[in-house]
Amino acid sequence: MDEIEVRELAPSEYNEWDLLVEKAQPGTLFHTSEWLGICRDALSKELRIYGCFRKGELVGGCPLFVKNIKGALKVANSTCNMTSYSGPLIKESNSSKASKRVQEVHDILNPLREFLCKQGFDSIHLTFAPGFKDVRPFTWYGWDSTVHYTHYLNLNEDVDNNISRKIRRELKTANEAGLKTRVWNDPETYYHLLSMVYEKQKLAPPLPRGFFERVFKLIQEKDIGYMFVTETPEGEAIAAHLNLYGKKCTVTWTSALNPDFGRLGPNALLYYNEFLDLKSRNFEYMNVMAANISRFADFIMGFSPELIPYYSVTLESKKYSIAKTMYKITHKETY
Repeated sequence: MDEIEVRELAPSEYNEWDLLVEKAQPGTLFHTSEWLGICRDALSKELRIYGCFRKGELVGGCPLFVKNIKGALKVANSTCNMTSYSGPLIKESNSSKASKRVQEVHDILNPLREFLCKQGFDSIHLTFAPGFKDVRPFTWYGWDSTVHYTHYLNLNEDVDNNISRKIRRELKTANEAGLKTRVWNDPETYYHLLSMVYEKQKLAPPLPRGFFERVFKLIQEKDIGYMFVTETPEGEAIAAHLNLYGKKCTVTWTSALNPDFGRLGPNALLYYNEFLDLKSRNFEYMNVMAANISRFADFIMGFSPELIPYYSVTLESKKYSIAKTMYKITHKETY
């Protein structure tokens, strides 16, 4: 096997990276340089995209956000706020043999792991996209692993046969209240609803308004998604989903709800009508990113989704582990 060269990509090479994302499985929108650039700018982070080359061809890589903590700790993470996964990806194998495909994955990930370990990071955290199942090139060398979950709603099935009694009741309530759904790509409406969710919890939104404005601009310019809203008969938007297009699927990336209208079933109506709309457009499944929080998972289970695991790996230096332990001790909550 030809040797793999790993190095940081120059911004002039980001187009080549995006071509790899488009072809690679499981390359996602969250891997693209445009999405990563929005996160970098909105959160004032340092972005590095590392590429793996074989004979000059880009065959894999991994984006990382790098942060220096008080000049003492250097931390690298493949994700950030509201980007649940990104992480390593590799060029699709053409081999029909399972053993050959596994070997090709390891031939790329092993040099990538070795390279990352030489960059002086005190902590490295990589979250792989759903569909990337083999993280052994990391766990075999002392990295800790964690399993996460998302839900897939199969659009080839009959939604009416799969929904629970609770969801049926919510749909009935929504219809009796005269609620309707439609596409409405308005960032102000979305941010207003999102702010209401966090205000109820006495928290600030996880990302600034400018982040969502840029995401909406990207959605409109590249036709990579849409916002679906539930409205009252008077035309007031009371719930919204931001859906992003993936490969054969959509990703229900984020949602927002006016808490005052939660009892009317606006979220159930959103999912139900989204399901029917996407099914008519020949998408295969909805990736509903709501499986890692109990109250969200309980709700979406009413649509009988498939539970899909995805993985993260972490490597920490002794210095970082000690600092993390001390932070937990000094910031321990009292009851």
